[in-house]
Amino acid sequence: MESKWKVSSQYIGGEKMYIALRVLDTSQPQHGGNVETKGKYSTDRDAVQDLVDQLNGGTKNEH
Repeated sequence: MESKWKVSSQYIGGEKMYIALRVLDTSQPQHGGNVETKGKYSTDRDAVQDLVDQLNGGTKNEH
Protein backbone atom coordinates (compact mmCIF):
# COMPACT_ATOMS: atom_id res chain seq x y z
CA MET A 1 0.00 0.00 0.00
CA GLU A 2 1.33 3.44 -0.95
CA SER A 3 1.64 6.22 1.60
CA LYS A 4 0.27 9.71 1.18
CA TRP A 5 2.54 12.23 -0.48
CA LYS A 6 4.74 14.26 1.86
CA VAL A 7 7.46 16.89 1.70
CA SER A 8 10.89 15.35 2.02
CA SER A 9 14.10 17.31 2.49
CA GLN A 10 17.81 16.82 2.29
CA TYR A 11 20.90 18.95 2.02
CA ILE A 12 22.33 19.17 -1.48
CA GLY A 13 25.49 21.20 -1.94
CA GLY A 14 25.04 22.66 1.54
CA GLU A 15 21.53 23.94 0.79
CA LYS A 16 18.29 22.44 2.14
CA MET A 17 16.20 21.17 -0.78
CA TYR A 18 12.63 19.81 -0.85
CA ILE A 19 10.75 17.33 -3.03
CA ALA A 20 7.38 15.57 -3.02
CA LEU A 21 7.79 11.92 -2.02
CA ARG A 22 5.70 8.89 -1.09
CA VAL A 23 6.60 5.39 0.07
CA LEU A 24 5.44 2.73 -2.42
CA ASP A 25 5.12 -0.18 0.03
CA THR A 26 4.40 0.95 3.58
CA SER A 27 5.08 -2.55 4.93
CA GLN A 28 8.73 -2.12 3.94
CA PRO A 29 11.39 0.36 5.13
CA GLN A 30 11.78 3.64 3.29
CA HIS A 31 14.77 3.47 0.92
CA GLY A 32 15.63 4.58 -2.59
CA GLY A 33 13.95 1.59 -4.22
CA ASN A 34 10.73 2.01 -2.25
CA VAL A 35 9.89 5.66 -2.92
CA GLU A 36 8.36 7.70 -5.72
CA THR A 37 9.05 11.39 -6.22
CA LYS A 38 7.22 14.07 -8.21
CA GLY A 39 8.52 17.37 -9.46
CA LYS A 40 12.02 18.68 -9.01
CA TYR A 41 14.09 19.51 -5.95
CA SER A 42 13.37 23.06 -4.83
CA THR A 43 14.45 25.47 -2.10
CA ASP A 44 10.81 26.63 -1.87
CA ARG A 45 9.16 24.37 0.71
CA ASP A 46 5.77 26.08 0.29
CA ALA A 47 5.70 25.34 -3.44
CA VAL A 48 6.49 21.68 -2.79
CA GLN A 49 3.80 21.59 -0.07
CA ASP A 50 1.29 22.93 -2.61
CA LEU A 51 2.22 20.09 -4.98
CA VAL A 52 1.88 17.54 -2.14
CA ASP A 53 -1.56 18.92 -1.28
CA GLN A 54 -2.65 18.60 -4.92
CA LEU A 55 -1.28 15.05 -5.19
CA ASN A 56 -3.16 14.07 -2.04
CA GLY A 57 -6.40 15.33 -3.57
CA GLY A 58 -6.57 18.66 -1.75
CA THR A 59 -6.21 22.21 -2.89
CA LYS A 60 -3.30 24.60 -2.81
CA ASN A 61 -2.35 26.17 0.50
CA GLU A 62 -3.00 29.86 0.98
CA HIS A 63 0.40 31.35 1.93
